[in-house]
Amino acid sequence: MQKCAACGTENPDAAKFCINCGAGLGDAAGAAKRPSQPDEIGRVKDDDDGLIFKAEAVSYDPGTIVSDRYQVERELGRGGMGTVLLCRDKFQDDEFCCLKVINPQLVDNEELVERFKSEGRIARKIRHPVIIATHDVFEWKGRWHISMEFFPGIVLRKVINDADASGNAVPLNDAVAIVTHMLDGLTAAHEVTVHRDLKPENIMLKGAPGSPEFQLKILDFGIAKNFEVSNATMAEVAMGTTGYMAPEQARDAANVDKRADLYAVTVMFYELLTGLLPVGNYEPPTALRNELPPWVDAFVDKGLKSRPDARYNTAEEMKKALLTGGGQTDPQKGAGRQTQVFTSPLVDVEKEKDPVKDGRWLRIKLMDSRQGLVHAVSYSPDGAVFASAGEDGTVRVWDSKRLKQIAELKGHSAWVKSLHFSPNGRVLATGSGDTTVRVWDTRTWREAAVITGHEKPVIAVRFSPDGNFLASSGADQTAVLWETQSFEPVTEVHGGGIAALSFSPDGLLLASGTLNQSVVVWDLMTGDVLVELKGHRGTITSLSFSPDGRFLLSGSDDSTIRVYEVPGFQRTLKVRDHSSLVWNIAFTADARVMASAGEDRMLVLRRLPDWEEIASFMDHPKGVSGVSFSPDGRGMVTCGREGGIAVYSLQM
Repeated sequence: MQKCAACGTENPDAAKFCINCGAGLGDAAGAAKRPSQPDEIGRVKDDDDGLIFKAEAVSYDPGTIVSDRYQVERELGRGGMGTVLLCRDKFQDDEFCCLKVINPQLVDNEELVERFKSEGRIARKIRHPVIIATHDVFEWKGRWHISMEFFPGIVLRKVINDADASGNAVPLNDAVAIVTHMLDGLTAAHEVTVHRDLKPENIMLKGAPGSPEFQLKILDFGIAKNFEVSNATMAEVAMGTTGYMAPEQARDAANVDKRADLYAVTVMFYELLTGLLPVGNYEPPTALRNELPPWVDAFVDKGLKSRPDARYNTAEEMKKALLTGGGQTDPQKGAGRQTQVFTSPLVDVEKEKDPVKDGRWLRIKLMDSRQGLVHAVSYSPDGAVFASAGEDGTVRVWDSKRLKQIAELKGHSAWVKSLHFSPNGRVLATGSGDTTVRVWDTRTWREAAVITGHEKPVIAVRFSPDGNFLASSGADQTAVLWETQSFEPVTEVHGGGIAALSFSPDGLLLASGTLNQSVVVWDLMTGDVLVELKGHRGTITSLSFSPDGRFLLSGSDDSTIRVYEVPGFQRTLKVRDHSSLVWNIAFTADARVMASAGEDRMLVLRRLPDWEEIASFMDHPKGVSGVSFSPDGRGMVTCGREGGIAVYSLQM
C-alpha cells in the first residue's frame, strides 16, 4: 500500500491517483500538474501567471504602442471572439481606453472577421450614456482592433453572485434601478440594432443602484443584428446564451427583433430578485420572496411570454410598466391571490415532446458551497432537498427549489466522502475520513446514530432499495452490511480495498469496486461472490446499477467506463468520455439518461439505450466529483473539487 501525501489515505501500490482526493501517486505525482485554468474574468493563466497575450508576429506586452496611438497597459479579459486590453490613448492626454483585438486563431475565418468588424461598426452608431462608447475600428499588422471607452465597473454577474453568497437578496428598488437603466440604453440601441446576447456578463455597474453616482453600461455587441446588413450567413445559428435567449431566437436568430432583448432583460430581472433562472415550471418571484408586491409576478409573466407580440413591444413601454408597478394602477390588484407555478415559454405545452430527445440541459446556478472541496451530492427521494459532502467535515442541506442552504450538519471530524438518503427519505447516511458513518434524522437534521466499525476512512455508503440495510466500505479493505433498525452489522466482506458500492434495483445484489482494479458482485441471499469483473487498469472509483436493472456501470482511474449487461454481466461497451479518473456515475430514475463526472472537469450526459452523447459541461475548473439527478429527472446537481455546486434544469 502507498499513502497519499496530500490526505493520508492508503491506496494500493498500483493506484495512480488517490481514491479520496485525486492527487497523483507514484510516478503520476510529478505529472499531476493541472492544465491552465481560466480565472474569474476568463483570462488564461498558468500557475506562475507568466502568460502574455500574443498574436503571430505581433506582441501586446505592456508598453507596446499600437497604431502609433494606444499604449498597452495590461490585459483585462478574454472571450471567444477577442481579447480586451487596457491602454492609454496618446491622442487624448494618455486617458485610459480599451482595445478589443480579434483572437489570433480567428484571423483566417472571413465570416468571423467580418462579424468582429461589424460589432465595431454597429456599436459606433449608438451614442448613449448607458452604451459603452466605441471610437474606431481599424487594422494594424494584419489584426483588426476596436477602440472603445474604458469603464472601471463590475459585472452584473458579481452582484447576483455576491447577493446569493451573502444570503441577502437584491432589494427590489435596486433591481428596478438596474433594469430601468438597461431599458434606457436599449431604447437608443434599438434604433440601430438588436443586441441578441444580453446577459449579466455583458452588463457593467458602478456605484450604488438608485444613487446619483450610479452608472450602468451595456457592452459586447458581437452578435448584434445590423438592420442594414444581410445576416444570411448566420441564419441557421441560434446565437446567444441559453437561458437568456427568447424562444424565437433559439429557432431563428437572424430574424428576431427588439422583443428578444426585452425577454433577456426580464430574465435578468427575475435572476436579480431570486438568484435563479426562470426555466421549466418556474415559481413566480413572490413565491420565493413573499415581501415582493404582486405586480412583480405580472411584470415577469408578461416579459417572458412565448409569443413576442404578447410581451412588451418596446423598451419604453417596458420601462413605463416597471415604474408604475407592472402597469397596475391599483397597488392592491392581485393581492391575496394564490401562488401559482408559471411555465417557461421554452416549454411547448401544445405539443407533446420527449424530454430526453427534445429537451436540453441548462445550468441555472453555480454557487459556492463554502465547504472547500465537495466530494458528493445527493437528492432526497422527494426531490425537495439535496445534500453536499465537504472536505471541511460538514454536510450541507439545500432547498432544491430556492437553492438556499437550510441546514449544516456537523459531527464528523474529517472530510465527508459519501452520502446517501434512505429510500423513504427519513434519514441521511454519511461516510467520513474519521472512520465513522453517521446517520441524520431528516425531520430535525440532528444526528440519530454514529456507526463505528471501520478502522480507516469510509469511502462509500449506500442504502438498499428496500431501506432495510445500509452498506459502507472503506480504505480498510472492508465492506459492512448494517441492519437499519439497530445499525448492527449483518455481514462483513474483507479484501481488495473496497472503494465504491451499488445495490441492484431488486436489492438482491451488491456490487463493490476495489482498489485492485476489479468489480465484485455479491449475492446477498447467499453471501457468496456471484462474479468478479476484471478489465479495468486502475482503481474502481465509481459504480452504478441502472434503475431498470439492465446494466452495471463501472468507472475507473484508467479514464474509462465499462458497461456490463445484467444478469450475465457480459461487457457490452467501453466508453471513453474522460481523460482522467471517473469520480461518479448516475442515472435518471427512468434509466434513460446517464451522467458521468470526471477529474478532467468534464460532465458528460448520454442517452440510453443507444449511449449517444446528448450534453457535456465544464463548470467545475478542478474536476467534477459528484452528480445526482432529481427524482423526476428534470433537475441535476453536480459538485466540484473547487468547492462549487452547479444546478441544472431540463428545458423543453
